[in-house]
Amino acid sequence: MCPTCSAHFFKGHWLDEDLNHAVDREIQEALTVDKAGAAVNVDLSDVTPTMVRAHVKIDSTLGDRLRGSYDVNIRVNRASCDRCSRIAGSYYESKVQIRAERRTPSSAELSRALDIASAAIHRARKADRLAFIAKNIQLREGVDLYVGTIKAAKRIVSAVVQEMGGTVSDSAKLIGRRDGKDVYRVTFVVRLPEFPVGSIVWAKKRIYEICSATSTNNAVDLETGRGAALTTQDLRSARLLGDRTGAKRSVLVSVDGDEANLLDPETYVLLAVKRPLWVRADDQGKEIQVVNTREGVIILP
Repeated sequence: MCPTCSAHFFKGHWLDEDLNHAVDREIQEALTVDKAGAAVNVDLSDVTPTMVRAHVKIDSTLGDRLRGSYDVNIRVNRASCDRCSRIAGSYYESKVQIRAERRTPSSAELSRALDIASAAIHRARKADRLAFIAKNIQLREGVDLYVGTIKAAKRIVSAVVQEMGGTVSDSAKLIGRRDGKDVYRVTFVVRLPEFPVGSIVWAKKRIYEICSATSTNNAVDLETGRGAALTTQDLRSARLLGDRTGAKRSVLVSVDGDEANLLDPETYVLLAVKRPLWVRADDQGKEIQVVNTREGVIILP
């Protein structure tokens, strides 16, 4: 058994199971009774680092009824499993680099990406024991994840892009040969979108809020309140004005034609701004969300 993760070595393979299951499996394997017609119960009575004492009860219903109760000693050899040995030796087959397009990803984005990666690895381990993150290194430009297998790294990349959007590139480096085959180490670079969800941008001579990182209908026109599709080319030439995270509460004092009057959330001075189409006269007196941008104060839907 592995002293680090308690995996159990059985018939040439490491299995992720606790001590009870491991001992039960070994005893069941050692029995010569026809287990299809026998009820076998195993209870652990004493456990030490090198020995396990189990009490085994057998009740067979095949032929002459057989009942028995036995005390069994199981010797335990401790040895690092394949996964823990690789982690301890800082072994990895792939690297996943989380970056952002033409900017530095925020700490919140990197934290979310790490959570997604951890969940993806947890799912991957059901089919791939060597799926692990050996280490992650925080850098000024993002974070690097050192992953046990290329397949597991692909799962991480897919999960991050599916939720957070972005683009992926990869490169492979020959690091040696194993069993007569070339062995490569693959690096994946995930670049998160330049404008994350909540960004207020100037594009196509209008002001939009980015509402999705993965959908084609990825923006809201802040003048009409309608959904819009900004292409990669549109976003490449777009200009960042602000972010919804900087939004503040205000009060809509009055609506007069194309003009809306509201209280400045910081100075409480009356401000006149362009009225978005979804703001109506009967909204007067209601609390609203506004954000201060390079183009002035904007009312958010």
